[in-house]
Amino acid sequence: MHNPAEPMQNEAVNPDEQLNVRIAWHYYVGNMTQQQIADLFGITRVRVNKALAVCRETGLVQIRINSRLASCVALEQRLLERYRLQRVSVVPSPQDPAQIFRVLGVGVAPTLEEHLRDGCTLAVGWGRTLREAVRELQGKALNEMTVVSLLGGLHYGSANNTVELASSLAGLFGGAYYYLAAPVFAPSEQYRDMILAEPSVQSVLARARQADLALLTVGDLSERSLMLELGLVNAEDAQSLRAAGAVGDLLGRWLDRDGEEVDHPFNRRAISLELTDLARIAKVVLVSGGPYKTEIIGAVLKRGVVHELVIDEVAALELLAS
Repeated sequence: MHNPAEPMQNEAVNPDEQLNVRIAWHYYVGNMTQQQIADLFGITRVRVNKALAVCRETGLVQIRINSRLASCVALEQRLLERYRLQRVSVVPSPQDPAQIFRVLGVGVAPTLEEHLRDGCTLAVGWGRTLREAVRELQGKALNEMTVVSLLGGLHYGSANNTVELASSLAGLFGGAYYYLAAPVFAPSEQYRDMILAEPSVQSVLARARQADLALLTVGDLSERSLMLELGLVNAEDAQSLRAAGAVGDLLGRWLDRDGEEVDHPFNRRAISLELTDLARIAKVVLVSGGPYKTEIIGAVLKRGVVHELVIDEVAALELLAS
């Protein structure tokens, strides 16, 4: 549990970052060409192009397109009706599948900014999509805002980790953050019970239950799965989860196609908010996409815990066709 520290007044200036920001300013605000900027700073055009790419990737520059695609709007209406959602945002799918996380992050950022207010409690999951969403957010002063993690995390630093996500969000808005000082999966059911009995863990879960807004994504069981990539679930585990009927996870809880938790040891070792408690949070936003996540997205929507959905066009089409 932590309140982010105030930035150091004498923080060392990063010359490369300063140059990147100046390049971005002249390009996006000053309407200069890349060659004009290269001439201005006495650098190559390749260096200018690289600086602009870095500014986008790190969130120093954020782009909003204030228009809607008719085809996406039509899909939104169909998803609203099928799953009885309050709002759906469908974004164009990227040509490069590796860009799906950033595309979804761009898509959910305006929704999140709209809901955040001073004094609110935001509960967050983890993953690559949420990491990209944080990079696309425009920070503002919400000093009484609280961010709380919904599940345990990794034992090492990672941009996808629950601790780093909560910390980054709190830092953007000047609020406090709380996290579960525990792994995603305990080594045994007995150890999980011991962890959950800890007063500090109970305190964080109590805050999560009272959250005004929850921001979630889901995981699948393909080779692209973050759980498999990080080694939290190995190939043998994935096979046994599939055999039990699992199509993916929500907060480390493995679900079948109907959105029910499967009978598997992982579900008895998961350290996260109970899905029955998640259903009581006033506003739950799910952001996820990619064709390999269609089954788990559909499963979560069938549980009826989601109020708003952000999804890409291809996944939306597959979801409606399933």
